[in-house]
Amino acid sequence: MAVEVVVLPEFREAVSNFLMEQGASGIEEGGDAPEVRLKAYFLRDGKEKKALYAIRRYLKALGNLFPQKIRYQVEASPVHEQDWGEEWKRFFKPFKVGSRFVVFPPWERVRLKKSLIPIEINPGMAFGTGSHATTQLCIRALERREKGLKKRGFSLLDVGTGSGILAIVSAKLGAREIWAIDVDGLAIAGARESVAKNGLRGLVKIRKGGIGRIGREFDYIVSNLEFKGLKRLKKPFLRHLKGRGLLILSGILKGEQEDTIKERYLQAEGLGLIQSDHQEEWACLTFRKKG
Repeated sequence: MAVEVVVLPEFREAVSNFLMEQGASGIEEGGDAPEVRLKAYFLRDGKEKKALYAIRRYLKALGNLFPQKIRYQVEASPVHEQDWGEEWKRFFKPFKVGSRFVVFPPWERVRLKKSLIPIEINPGMAFGTGSHATTQLCIRALERREKGLKKRGFSLLDVGTGSGILAIVSAKLGAREIWAIDVDGLAIAGARESVAKNGLRGLVKIRKGGIGRIGREFDYIVSNLEFKGLKRLKKPFLRHLKGRGLLILSGILKGEQEDTIKERYLQAEGLGLIQSDHQEEWACLTFRKKG
């Protein structure tokens, strides 16, 4: 399936990232000023309708947030296998996330400087390749806590793990007890593949289900979910977070959504906001639970 989106240039990067995060196998750019036409290709794997719905909802939210700045249209059309085939792979190339990580697909060979850390992700599995701003914000938040991650007996829970990329980053940064959960069975399959490809099968525990099925506390919890999910999960997060533990949340837009999450979580006794980070129109909030 091919999806065409027409946007203004200042939203090109944000929309492109979102299309990739929804499972786009490749994106072509074109159009005439002052607009940019993005043509994204999706595999016909049963998930394309869900992706199309998410794209339309995302663009509508952007339009509501920036009513004078964004104009868009979305058109979807089928693409024959013989016309596309394996050609989509040429659009997904290795890219850097955070300060040291390089994400690459299985069909690419990468030779990196010793200071860089490779992460292999199959973009055909979707559920988060690391290209979206919210994932990148979470990765940078984890990088800043590398010293804490390396502490003996340290534990981390990744809620809504998707491809497993945040759990993998945590392991690469030195964490030695990592749990990753998701309610989507396809996401779990993708996360298990990603964890195995990166040689972390014995270190990262992948479980299907919600946080309520986990009967223990963690030093860190990281969650890159949508706004409504983060609102709903405040109490479960707090129950599963140790004293002095950190809670890293993203998947929320700057402005109203960010303020709502701040207000909601700061109502909890003993929880304080220690950092707010932003990239494009997205926010990442880091809270600490008092001991």
